[in-house]
Amino acid sequence: MAFPKIGILAFATLTAITTTQAGISGSIVDESSAPIHNAAVTVRTLPKLIANARTLSNDKGAFSLGNAKKGQSIVVRKTGFLPETLSVVPGKKNYGNITLKRDPIENRIDSIMAKMTLDDMIAQMTQAKAPAVKCGNSICGSALEGGGAYTADFYANAWKQKIPVIYGKDNVHGVADVNNATIFPHNIGLGATRDSALVRKIGRAVAEEMWAAHIDLNFAPAITVPQDERWGRVYEGFGETTELAVDLGAAFVRGQQGNNNDAEWRVITTLKHFIGDGATDNGFDRGNATMTDKVLRQKYLPPYEAGVEQGALSVMASFNQVNGIHQHVDSAKITGILKTELAFDGYVIADWEGIESSTTPGAAGDYSPGLVTGISSKDAIKNAINAGLDMAMVPQSAESFVKSMKELVASGAISEERVKDACRRILRAKIRAGRIDNPSGPAAYVGVTKNIGSAEHRQLAREAVQKSLVILKNKKVLPLKTTDKIFVTGTHANNTGLQCGAWTQGWQGTMENVPSATSIQAGFDEVANGARVATAEEAKTIVYVIGEVPYAEWFGDYRGDDFNNKIITKKARTDMSFNSTDSDIAQIKEWQKAGHKVAVVLITGRPLPVTSLINAADAFVVAWLPGSEGAGVADVLFGKVKPTGKLPHTWPKDAKQIPINVGDGKKGLYPYGFGLTY
Repeated sequence: MAFPKIGILAFATLTAITTTQAGISGSIVDESSAPIHNAAVTVRTLPKLIANARTLSNDKGAFSLGNAKKGQSIVVRKTGFLPETLSVVPGKKNYGNITLKRDPIENRIDSIMAKMTLDDMIAQMTQAKAPAVKCGNSICGSALEGGGAYTADFYANAWKQKIPVIYGKDNVHGVADVNNATIFPHNIGLGATRDSALVRKIGRAVAEEMWAAHIDLNFAPAITVPQDERWGRVYEGFGETTELAVDLGAAFVRGQQGNNNDAEWRVITTLKHFIGDGATDNGFDRGNATMTDKVLRQKYLPPYEAGVEQGALSVMASFNQVNGIHQHVDSAKITGILKTELAFDGYVIADWEGIESSTTPGAAGDYSPGLVTGISSKDAIKNAINAGLDMAMVPQSAESFVKSMKELVASGAISEERVKDACRRILRAKIRAGRIDNPSGPAAYVGVTKNIGSAEHRQLAREAVQKSLVILKNKKVLPLKTTDKIFVTGTHANNTGLQCGAWTQGWQGTMENVPSATSIQAGFDEVANGARVATAEEAKTIVYVIGEVPYAEWFGDYRGDDFNNKIITKKARTDMSFNSTDSDIAQIKEWQKAGHKVAVVLITGRPLPVTSLINAADAFVVAWLPGSEGAGVADVLFGKVKPTGKLPHTWPKDAKQIPINVGDGKKGLYPYGFGLTY
C-alpha cells in the first residue's frame, strides 16, 4: 500500500494559534446568537485529519485566518456543540455568523447528572483496581488491571451498575493477558508495514477479542514518536516520524471504534501518552523532554490531532516532563492545547498512579506485586484535576483519592464546575461508546469466545508479520529453498514468549511459551515441512534466531556508557543487563568456517547498534516483536511472500550516533525506509 507523503510543512501551521493575516473571517455564535469563546476554527483539506491552519474565536466569537483555497473546508468545533463544516467559497472573505447547535448528547448527560450527587461524580472520576466497583459512597467510573492480571467475571458486577463500570486493560498488541488470544506485532513492526488498512483491521480484531473477554476499555494506541534508541519503550511507537504515528495511530482508532464511533464492536480507545514521552533527554523513561513549542507542535502533536479527529474517546497523560513540567499537571497542554485548540471533548485519564508520580518527576515507581502506597496527596490531586485531568488511575489509592477530592471541593481548591466538567466528559465517552444504551455490550461480540485466537485473526496477524519483516542484508542466501537442508537455532527460535515481547502474559512479558502461539521454528515446519534438520552439520544454511528478551518501561532503558554490540538480557523481571554479541559473532564465524551460510533473524523492540553482528552474517533480517504467529517469518524467508517491510527508524551504525533520526544530518548504517526485497 502506498504510504502518503506528509512532509513537515504539512504540520507547520500547528506551530501557533494566530489571528493575523485576515484572509477569511467570521463569528461563532450559538443558537441564541450569543458569541462562543474559544471555538476551534480550522481550515482543512478533507478527508485529511491534519488542519492546514487553525485559530480560536475571541471573547466576541470573532475569528480570522489566512487565505483558504478552493476545495478546502472551514471546520468549527467546540465541546458541547455539533461540529459545523463549511465549504470555502473562492473570493469570499467574511463568512458572517457561523452557528453551532448544541449536541443532543448533552441533553442526555444533563438528565443523568441531574440525578447524581457530588459523591457520584467524584466516583465517576475514579478508576480503581478490579474487582472493586465501589469508590467512596458511590460506584466507580472505571476499574483496571495491570499487565498479567485479568478477572474474567469482573463484568458481571461492573456492567450491571446503573452507569456501567468500564474495564480497562493495556491491549496494546492484542488481548495478550488472555490465554489463547491472537498477539499481533508490537507497533514498531506495524510501522515497518506502512499499511494503514492492515492496522485498521488489527484494531477491529483486537476490539472483537476484547468483547469476547468482557473488556471494553483499551489503553491503546501509543502514538509516541520515539527519538532515542536507548529508551526502553521504543517498540510502543510506530516509528521515528510524525507521519507514521498520524497515519497508523488514526487507523487503529478507526478499527477499534469505527468512523467516529459508528461500529457495532466499538470500544473506548485511549491515545497515549500525552505528550512527548518519546522525546526525553538521553531516552530516560519518565524523564524530561527539552523542546521548543514549535517542535512539540510539529513533531509530537499531530498524531493527537489525527486521533481526536478520528473520534478517540480518551487520552492518557504521560509520566514525562516537558521543559520541567510533569504532564499530569500541565494545564497549558492538557486544557490549553488538547481540550481547547484541538477541541477534544472526551476525557483525559492519568497513567498508573500518575497523579502521585507528579510529586517525584523522573522517578520510576516500584510496581512489584503486593505493593500498595495507599496515598494520593492532596496537592498532587488539586494540581492534576485543575490542570484538566478527568479520570484518576488510582489502583493503589482509590479511597485516598475520593476522600481528598471531597475535601478539596469542600474547601474550594477544586471547583464543583471542574468536577461536573470531568464527569460530563466521562459520560460523553460512555454514551458514544454505547455503554449507557447497551450496558451488556454488543451481543454479536460479547462473550463470543470463538473470536479469541480465531483463524481469521491469526491469519491477519500472520499477514502483519509478513509485511513487517525488514531485510537489511542478503548475500544470495534468501529466499531459502524448501528443498534445502536448514538448521533453525538460537535463543529465540522456539520460544514464543521471547518473540511476543512485553505486555504479553504479564507487564514485563514472559520467558515461557505463550498458549496457542506458533514459534518461528514451528513456522518453518509448517511452511517447509522436511526442510529443517536437527544439527548444523546436516545443514546447508543456518537460520540463527536471537535477540532481546521482553522488557517494559524503564526496565528496558539503556543508561550505560557503551551501547555498541549489546543486546538486553535478564534473569528476572527486575534484573536487567546488556550482554555483548561477541559470542554470537564467534558462533557465526565457526559455522561459516565449516562451510555454512548464516542468516540472522533478530527479535528486537528497537534498532540496535550491532554493526559487527550484521557484518558477520550472510543475511540479516529484522523481525521486531512479531507476536504469536511465527510462521509469518518463514513465509518471507522461503519467498512464499515477497518482503516489503521498510525501516520505521534510522538504523545506527554506532552508539555514539544515538539519537539518530531522519533529517538530523547523521548517516546511519541503514536509512529510514530501507528494506531489501527479492
